[in-house]
Amino acid sequence: MCASPRRVYRVRAGEFLLRIHLGLRRTSAPDGRLGAMEQQQILSPASSPRPNLLGPDPEVRVIGHRGASGVAPENTLAAVAAAVRCGARYIEVDVQLSADGVPFIFHDETGRRTTNIAEVFPRRARRPITTFTWAELQRLEVGSHFSAAFAGERIAHLDEVRDAVHGQCGLFIEIKNPKNSPGIEAALAERLTNDMKWVDVVRRHGVEVLGFDARSNREFARLAGHIPVQQLTRSVPSKRALTRIEQYAQAIGVNYRALDERGARRLRRSSLDFGVYTVNGPRAVSNAVARGATRITTDWPQRVAEQLQRRTPGPPHN
Repeated sequence: MCASPRRVYRVRAGEFLLRIHLGLRRTSAPDGRLGAMEQQQILSPASSPRPNLLGPDPEVRVIGHRGASGVAPENTLAAVAAAVRCGARYIEVDVQLSADGVPFIFHDETGRRTTNIAEVFPRRARRPITTFTWAELQRLEVGSHFSAAFAGERIAHLDEVRDAVHGQCGLFIEIKNPKNSPGIEAALAERLTNDMKWVDVVRRHGVEVLGFDARSNREFARLAGHIPVQQLTRSVPSKRALTRIEQYAQAIGVNYRALDERGARRLRRSSLDFGVYTVNGPRAVSNAVARGATRITTDWPQRVAEQLQRRTPGPPHN
């Protein structure tokens, strides 16, 4: 278990130094989130070896969803740092392009759910987040919606995520809302192909690009054929649809709720590596692994890894 005293992490965000205080005063969380002690254990530097997030079967990989978003605000440097310290082999983040072409980490189409945009830009709060420049995005705060302990957290640049993983894990980069970020496939392909720091991450730890938009995925595959592509779907595609996906993608990610044995059999017969998202409960984890999923995307990477390490084979739950 990762445990150590209270620690203040310094994260570079834009032009200033942000201190993220991880020693929380709460001792319990009525909303289901981690209490103070467990948050500290996961977010603190490890005093023991990092857990193996591959589980007992080395082919089952645990991916931190938007970082370790169960213990820190999603798609932030704090969540990325937490996932790294839990030993994640891969961290999934969402990328969009600002109005002036800067790749930034953010999930939603607008900033209303996770930022203070209504206070900073009240007349523009409902507009797509991609209509804001990078300088404007840096005025937004993205930590307080999760916990006061993360107040002051800022929207991260894609390159900051690269630097935050410290060469310790690979990245799953999801292209989010591509219709709002014209040219994002080319911008991402150029970065991953020509930026030597990114090339090093690709070679040593692996980068996979994914998304729900098949047209966007095909375009990225055309521009950067050496980078694996994952097609996300909300249900298991038909055999004919899987054949089309195989033409440009190497993997597929499906909603775990839609994965029954019949669909799992169809996926296993394809050439695609298949995984499930977003899996947080122990029964859902057991179900997915029993049906052949090789990737488990979760908000709680440490919890899922610990379950996989102690599990014994058994029939899937219905």
